[in-house]
Amino acid sequence: MRVKVDVKDLKEITNILLTLVNEAKFEFNPEGMSVKAVDAAHIAMIVLEVSRDGFVEYEAEEEELGVDLDKVKDILKIASSGSVVEIYKEGGKLTFLIGNLTRSMPLIDTSNLSVPKVPNIALPAKIVVPKDEFVNGIKAAEAISDSITLQATPTEFQMYAIGDEDTINLDLPKDMLREIDCDEPVKSTYPVDYLLKLAKAMDTADYVTIYLGKDYPVKIVFDIVKGKGKVTYLLAPRIEGE
Repeated sequence: MRVKVDVKDLKEITNILLTLVNEAKFEFNPEGMSVKAVDAAHIAMIVLEVSRDGFVEYEAEEEELGVDLDKVKDILKIASSGSVVEIYKEGGKLTFLIGNLTRSMPLIDTSNLSVPKVPNIALPAKIVVPKDEFVNGIKAAEAISDSITLQATPTEFQMYAIGDEDTINLDLPKDMLREIDCDEPVKSTYPVDYLLKLAKAMDTADYVTIYLGKDYPVKIVFDIVKGKGKVTYLLAPRIEGE
């Protein structure tokens, strides 16, 4: 495996995965790269995919690589904005070439990295929301509560949180959404901390697609790597009484 990738794109990939895990199994094939990861509490799951077109250069066959994401983040701190990173496997090590600097690190045994089975969940509501509105709603909720409720009706999408004394409510009517497909009202409540980490890691997406049901996991889908990649994020609901 030998690839070249823009620093900004690699930072985006790394930061998104670090919202849940510190180590991950990267799966390469001639068409592109993918990663599936679940957090230790099995509350959230990420499926991240990048096509070969998302790389500056791409050479790979079927291969799995176990990667320490914290080390990758450290490497990227020394890379200047706009630069390109060359990454290749040599023996049991992964080597990063940034300008005249070379950094190698040992690969992780992939047998110790579990790959979650992605559930096939049919959710009744689909809402396509401007990313900035979604992020603002999450950040506002953080100040007053550890949970946030997402609610959809045929005519609007809402995000709200209730604290001891304060409340926040974000109302997005149909004309402010790119799309809403919802036959009857649905809502579920989720932990704010998970969504906040995800929101802070979103970089190049303009819109977020949310699939929602009543007391079901939420599925959040958005583009990465300038539209050449996609993230699917699943988060378990917080049921009343927990």
